[in-house]
Amino acid sequence: MTKDYGLPDPAALLPARPIAVRRHGFADRWRLPFLGAVLGLVSLGTIVTECPKLYQDYRVYRDPVSVEDASLASSQCRFRTFTVHCKAGIAYPKDGETKIRSVDFSFLSASSGNYATDIVAERGNPDNITLSLAIDQLWNRCLGALLIAGLLGACAILMLRRFVHMNATLKGLKEPAVLRPVWGRITLRTKKKKSNRVTYFPILGLRKGMGITSQFARSETPWMVYDAGQDETFALCAVHPDALLPIMLDEGFTRIDLTADEIAAARAVRAELERQVEAR
Repeated sequence: MTKDYGLPDPAALLPARPIAVRRHGFADRWRLPFLGAVLGLVSLGTIVTECPKLYQDYRVYRDPVSVEDASLASSQCRFRTFTVHCKAGIAYPKDGETKIRSVDFSFLSASSGNYATDIVAERGNPDNITLSLAIDQLWNRCLGALLIAGLLGACAILMLRRFVHMNATLKGLKEPAVLRPVWGRITLRTKKKKSNRVTYFPILGLRKGMGITSQFARSETPWMVYDAGQDETFALCAVHPDALLPIMLDEGFTRIDLTADEIAAARAVRAELERQVEAR
């Protein structure tokens, strides 16, 4: 259940007649599918890159043998934000020659430190050679790859899903309808030279809130009221019956098609709502 924050009822803000939406204000419409595609490709790339290495090391894990005559030509491990990334060059003899195999792997760790490691290979397959540290951290590495690929994939799906919702919303907004006023909780505001960006979560009672970013042009002013008691900032939004995403209203009510008298009446109602919020 979505918290209603005990705000006054804004139902009287807008007239009970079909109202056309002039400007929805939704930001990043075309950026969403682009970013979703990029994240999806990175997620897929993580799987394609990591799975073969994990499988090769899993084969060593099942039947490892220590390689005494192999040595490290180079080795380095770096700790960065709960992740240790290691690279090494392993020199080992085969058929009278010295071959070098490069290995690199990452695993999750809460702290940095020194790691002791040996050189191991798959029994019967001396070319499948790696570090014992990579084998010791095999399941940790599998979990890390799964988390990264899953998180990026989930973000890609959410962005594409929001793009679909936004397109469906824009289709619904084409026809005038009776708009229902609702409150929105402001979570982020970014000021730029030519526009303002405001992220809001519509408060829709039993319906789960959805974070939406609205872009305000220089000619528009977002209206917001601060509730000191709850340490939250709120705005007024309008819900179209055929649209999933509510739009955020501006200071002058220019985003919707109202007459001058209706704008004056809406401003009076909004002033009373603001007084009630600030008086709590």
